[in-house]
Amino acid sequence: MNLAAVIAVLWLALYLPALPLQAFSRALVETAPVVVYEREAARTHIVARNSMAAKIGIHNHINLATAHAMCDGLVALPREPLRETALLEQLAAHLAAYTPNIHLQSGFGALLDISASIKLFNGAEALLKHVQNTITQLRIRAHTVIAPTASGARWLSRAHRQLLVETHIDEWLDDLAFDCTDFSAQCIADWHALNLHHVGALRKLPTSALAKRFGVETINALSRAYGERNEVLAYWQPLTRFEDHVEFMDLARESTHWMPGVEQLLISQEKFLQSRAAATQHIEWLFRQGSIQHTALSVDAAQPIYKANDWLRLLNARLERNPIAHEVSRIELTVERIDSLRFVETDLFERHQETDQDWKSLLHLLKLRMGSQSLSSPHHNSNALPESRAEFTSDTARNNRLRPIWIINPPRSLSKKEIDHFIDSVHLRNPERIVEAWSQPDGQAETQRDYYIARTHDHRALWVFRERLRNDWYLQGIFA
Repeated sequence: MNLAAVIAVLWLALYLPALPLQAFSRALVETAPVVVYEREAARTHIVARNSMAAKIGIHNHINLATAHAMCDGLVALPREPLRETALLEQLAAHLAAYTPNIHLQSGFGALLDISASIKLFNGAEALLKHVQNTITQLRIRAHTVIAPTASGARWLSRAHRQLLVETHIDEWLDDLAFDCTDFSAQCIADWHALNLHHVGALRKLPTSALAKRFGVETINALSRAYGERNEVLAYWQPLTRFEDHVEFMDLARESTHWMPGVEQLLISQEKFLQSRAAATQHIEWLFRQGSIQHTALSVDAAQPIYKANDWLRLLNARLERNPIAHEVSRIELTVERIDSLRFVETDLFERHQETDQDWKSLLHLLKLRMGSQSLSSPHHNSNALPESRAEFTSDTARNNRLRPIWIINPPRSLSKKEIDHFIDSVHLRNPERIVEAWSQPDGQAETQRDYYIARTHDHRALWVFRERLRNDWYLQGIFA
């Protein structure tokens, strides 16, 4: 009996054929041949390429060296599974508007159980259009197929850009080539040697003989695709908090005794975050000595991170300043704020973009180790005279000086009537002073200006200054 027909289940498969490449750039730049490669054992092969590389004759699964020999100007990028996971997570968050039952499959795309959503969106065809509009807005290229079974929809999506099959999926699967299925390359090669080239030909073979030669899983895979066997898939869930703990049989007296437990928790956290392409900037530790006493520690990072080694380095820096002063029987790790990793689209022609992320991480590590009061940074002194002294300010201080978008050059002299309109809004005790002499002709007095931000009665913000020697006011700029 066809279970799919009885249950009336419908699945929507979204297949991203260029997922490894789209994870780098949604635009799939067509001004140069681009490929993504992956290393397996001693072999480095192509896993994705753009249309320009395909026109040259570069195919998936060929050696990277062969691809370079075919094209001197080939742009080759190493595969980054974490980028792919982040893209699928973003896709799932948008597809959740159509159904909560979403299954993500690495290297493929997504499977949606849309059985309960068909009526809500006035039919499968209308729902399919909604989904296609969503992926178009995300600049994702995907094949979309609706079929009665999850495996059947997945297989058919590799062969069709768009397809709607509500009944009689066997008629579509019978003509499907083995390359569109999930069977291993070795099985496919063996079937080709037996002059079997389509799924329908394989299904006509006696079940007992097929199971004996190629295993029971082959029969089960066919049964799931044709709707003769139920298929259970794990559904995607939105990001939630992470918590874990370790307990010790005996009280751990030294840090060397309980530190392996810390490392175990951080590895568990890394696996959780990496599986969801997520990171965090804040974690909470709780070191317990039974019910007698406990120590809570919070550790912050300069930017969202997920790697265990990075968090261990930050924790060690914190423990140098705030060591655990009691024995430990239990360690708890909690992550409340989890953020999805945000990858900037890769510039396929300039891969050396500099950022200040490493400097921020180093600065934050120094703060944890030495304390924020121990760090200071140079402070810009507006007084440019040689006798001006160097000044330092705390690292957390920020330069709040605003600059107008529209600069008036040369400055316009202000009349007494104009000055009366804003003088009450000027804080005369906090000027931004500029004093300089070397730009003046010989024999002329140095320039001495006090700059202020003034507001007029009609709520406009002006950048004005007072010439200190003559006590004249000028308009230097206007804020937007």
